[in-house]
Amino acid sequence: MSKHQNSSAINSRLPVQIDPIRLAVARQQLYGNIEISRFERLSELLTSNEGLVKVQFDFDVDTSKVHYVTGTLVAELSLCCQRCLQPMKWQLDAEVALAFVEHEHQIDELVVDYEPYLIESTPLMLSDMIEDEILLALPQVPMHDESECNPAVKINRQVEQVEAQDNAGQATSKRKNPFAVLADFKSDSKE
Repeated sequence: MSKHQNSSAINSRLPVQIDPIRLAVARQQLYGNIEISRFERLSELLTSNEGLVKVQFDFDVDTSKVHYVTGTLVAELSLCCQRCLQPMKWQLDAEVALAFVEHEHQIDELVVDYEPYLIESTPLMLSDMIEDEILLALPQVPMHDESECNPAVKINRQVEQVEAQDNAGQATSKRKNPFAVLADFKSDSKE
């Protein structure tokens, strides 16, 4: 038996706007798909904005009267590998646990099970809430696994080459002091 057995569920078709407090009181469920292309901020970070995000949300109120949502966001995103600068597939499988707060002072009262989500106005755009959670779940520096990656520049080889050139330059010629010109000016001014 589901904890939401007696609650109504909105399925397959996600609403554009929601009142999260009302959904929590009614113990509603939302599930469906949303196009990745609808997320403007996320699309700027992707190499392709094709595909769907699978959304499953359960709204509820806990024993402390906290209105919250739990659920998952699942998608395959196309990011740019920061090692080889080529597109890479990255599997998003984010767990969501948000408590809805209407005032910042309520954040300190939350239990650690939830991340606060400040409601500035209702209804709120469901896609904005989903996009915020996806952006928080992205890796800071996306990279292929080393065995799958072919870096555009072999960093270790490049560092070795620079060090070798530097050592060779020191051995063949003594470097001129860049401030030697100033010494000439000083001696000219004394005359």
